[in-house]
Amino acid sequence: MKRLAAASLVIGAFIAAALRAQTPAAEPGYRLRQIAPGIYSGFGTGTVNAGSNTAVIVNADDVLVVDAHMTPDAARVLLRELKTITDKPVRFVVNTHFHYDHTDGNQVFAPMADIIGHDYTRKRLAGDILERGMFATLLAQVREQQTPFAQQLREVKPTPPTVTLDDRMTLFRGGREIRLIYTGRGHTAGDLVVYLPKERVLCSGDVLVNGVANLVDGFVNEWPDALEKLRSLDFDDVIPGHGEPFKGKDRIDWFQAYLRDFWRQASALHDAKVSAEAAAKRMDMTAHRAHYPAITGPGVNVTGVARVYAVLEGRAD
Repeated sequence: MKRLAAASLVIGAFIAAALRAQTPAAEPGYRLRQIAPGIYSGFGTGTVNAGSNTAVIVNADDVLVVDAHMTPDAARVLLRELKTITDKPVRFVVNTHFHYDHTDGNQVFAPMADIIGHDYTRKRLAGDILERGMFATLLAQVREQQTPFAQQLREVKPTPPTVTLDDRMTLFRGGREIRLIYTGRGHTAGDLVVYLPKERVLCSGDVLVNGVANLVDGFVNEWPDALEKLRSLDFDDVIPGHGEPFKGKDRIDWFQAYLRDFWRQASALHDAKVSAEAAAKRMDMTAHRAHYPAITGPGVNVTGVARVYAVLEGRAD
């Protein structure tokens, strides 16, 4: 019950944004921005329940989409708006990880596209959709509401990846090389990034976002190593799972430092037998405020602390 209460804090912002975006509007659902020739970031404008960003890779004969968004409706809007940049069919969808805001649109793409993900992502999505960890009860509660967003959630059908990998995979689509790379345990136990070596573009999912990623399913102690694998890739542009696209590798250093500090503080409080709730109030991450302006003072989200405790106690998967 404590983990459920903590989890509700993490996804409360997603739910609130979704409820504000319940009716169609004249504004497009996505802002499609070209990062390199044929490669676009898709950023929700707020008129649909997007949840996550997307990356759109237009190849010689087909399209690959990175992440399927928060609802089937969001995926349908994306498919419709892709026609403004290409008439080629979507043949591949990559799930960077299992979280619902990246995968609940899978069913819309599945009839015409291969859904690709890590073995762990398929494992997490292959069961009942109402049993996906910390989101389960809260999403069930939202589904009981009589709102358009609740109706969209009730429409969701579990659609796991149809093609999986455990380490890496390379697709060659015309003249384009697309590498799918497992970075090790970080944001989840099954994170993939999509790397385009010729164009020097990285689609990083939630391993590296424009800000602090949520830690609720994270392996905070191993995540810095996953980030180090990104450093070895030769890229200029990053399309993250959340937040605006950015350039360069500085954020790798920033987030590694944040994660190591978070782990150090939380571990020490765990060893001192301080509860996760009390530890969250005592932790002080203000040393990282220059890179993460949302940090305004001591205290952190209890969800991340609870996750560190679960990892330390062998209760995390």
